[in-house]
Amino acid sequence: MGALLVFVFHVFSLNREIWGGFYQSTSFQLLYKITNHGHVGVSLFFVLSGFLITYLFLNELKTTGKINLIHFLFRRILRIWPLYFLVCLFGFFVFPELPFGITTIHEFWRYALFLSNFDEIYVGLNDNINFLTTTWSISVEEQFYYFWVLVMGVVRFKNNRAFYYFFFGLILVSLIFRSFHTNDERELYYHSLALVSDLAIGGLTAVWAFNGNAVQFIRSFSKMQLVFIYCMGLLLILLENKLNSPVWIVVQRCFHGLFFAFVLLEQVYSTNSFWKADKVIGFEKSGRLTYGFYLFHSIVIFYCAHLFQTYNWTTNVFHFISYLVVVFVITYLISWMSFTYFEQPILRLKNKFR
Repeated sequence: MGALLVFVFHVFSLNREIWGGFYQSTSFQLLYKITNHGHVGVSLFFVLSGFLITYLFLNELKTTGKINLIHFLFRRILRIWPLYFLVCLFGFFVFPELPFGITTIHEFWRYALFLSNFDEIYVGLNDNINFLTTTWSISVEEQFYYFWVLVMGVVRFKNNRAFYYFFFGLILVSLIFRSFHTNDERELYYHSLALVSDLAIGGLTAVWAFNGNAVQFIRSFSKMQLVFIYCMGLLLILLENKLNSPVWIVVQRCFHGLFFAFVLLEQVYSTNSFWKADKVIGFEKSGRLTYGFYLFHSIVIFYCAHLFQTYNWTTNVFHFISYLVVVFVITYLISWMSFTYFEQPILRLKNKFR
């Protein structure tokens, strides 16, 4: 779901200048204002990641009495590194030699060290290779997990209280950092300390769920109450650009994180849901393709935008709908091939680190 939100956001925002007068039309601008909030899908991605990893840690701690940090690191490497570095190597060394290729001003060493979010802060505004930008959230996530492993290696998390202290501490650090950078949009959007609250909220949610307390809480809501909370959360996201107060800028990320944490719990544990994402046809299968879909979609957007512009298919709503469908289908197919023939064989090695 998070990858889909980011996809829609990028389809409307990246290379939008090719649509000429159509881009200025009332219908396009209305859709753009709505889809311009799709970037919050990254918050959902962070919350979900923090939740899943923490829940697995807690289960391992309960089952074995300890957490094997080496095995965790190898599992992360096998899942994240191959596709991440494939995209980075393509962007830095292959793409410039291809038709329409551009040499990036980003620095490869930062990408190699999972610091691409900082590179985005420094030079992102001056770089035209948008598909390298998508790696920034992967870098933030990797930084978080390696820092967490380092802390656990020193402190040794032996009970749920240690998890609570760690996550609450990260949220506090994030709020303090944001309070000092309320006027710096790029720091707020890309800096690790400005974003870590999402992952921490996901972790706290996992601890709460693992203890069993979250289940009783989420099941106390009626269907109408759930509909109301969804509507209010989505409405606030749509209208948040009108909230420019420093206080809102500081807590904005926490609101996103808490809302998506609620959505996560509701989807997993509620017995009164008015909808379930896993009931959507193809949802489970598509979920396995999410990582590839996220990393590949901006590359496909780049080439499809050039194709449509070359043939002047950029003048009306039919052209744009065709563009949207073509980008989605090609991205999905590439993601499926990547998962089937590249990612999955590597992922089988994770069984050696259980």
